[in-house]
Amino acid sequence: MRHSAPSLVFLSLTMWICGASARAAGVKTPLIREAVVHGASIYLSDLLPESSPAALRDLTKEIVVGQSPRPGSTRVLSSEAMVKLLKEENLLDRLQAPGSIVIRRASRAITPEEVTEAMRKTLRRNDLFSGAQISPEAVRFPGALMVSTENPDLHVTRLELDRTLHVMEFWIVSGSDPGVLPFLVMVRPTGGTRELAEQLDLPSTDQRGAAADMARSLSGLYGERHTEHGETEVEPGKAARLHLTSASGTQMFLNATALERGAIGQRVRVKIQPTGRVLDARVVGHGQLEAEF
Repeated sequence: MRHSAPSLVFLSLTMWICGASARAAGVKTPLIREAVVHGASIYLSDLLPESSPAALRDLTKEIVVGQSPRPGSTRVLSSEAMVKLLKEENLLDRLQAPGSIVIRRASRAITPEEVTEAMRKTLRRNDLFSGAQISPEAVRFPGALMVSTENPDLHVTRLELDRTLHVMEFWIVSGSDPGVLPFLVMVRPTGGTRELAEQLDLPSTDQRGAAADMARSLSGLYGERHTEHGETEVEPGKAARLHLTSASGTQMFLNATALERGAIGQRVRVKIQPTGRVLDARVVGHGQLEAEF
């Protein structure tokens, strides 16, 4: 059926009048009760139904409702909070808040393969761990760790060797999603140097030809020893905790035995247990030593 030009004009005018009448009668656009957001902030436009007009979306796309929940979690917005926001933005006559709104953050689970690759990058940068092999099936970390980005950009910030559990412990963070808290990963590697096997109290891999001389790579980093005196913090023959750090931010804690008496700030010789390797370290506290690798 064809419409004449006057008919189309009349139809458009009628629709406009009806719309104006509806607005005058207080017809509001109801906000949705559940929403999925992708960014770090919740915007009012995220809470509009799909049928909302473009003009309304443009009006609300920069109005911040609040902070998004962490990946994999939810946040509930109360009706009172939404009404207060709509009143502040002069939108009470156009939008209607439900009893509550459940916000979910779009996310995905971090995979064992991504975690394994982050650990392998760290191991490749150190001679002591150069031959260690880690498989995704061997890593243990909290389940359902969620990230909101495609590439989590995982980095190891701390590494410890646990002789009691015979495992390596990695602290890992996400460089692309600050909402992901640092998490602990444990793994028992295969292969690697004899020093690594001894540090973990594992059977020796008998790779003497490939074993790296860790003491040689660490010694001499601080030059001559300090001679200033102070309260003794480490005693010769006593156990101490050695904190190794790298320029990339990786950290490692090892058991060691002090070979010299030292106060805070002094550099003393220490022996790594149980390999017997000797290196220089700086005294930083009672029974605490620090060196770089």
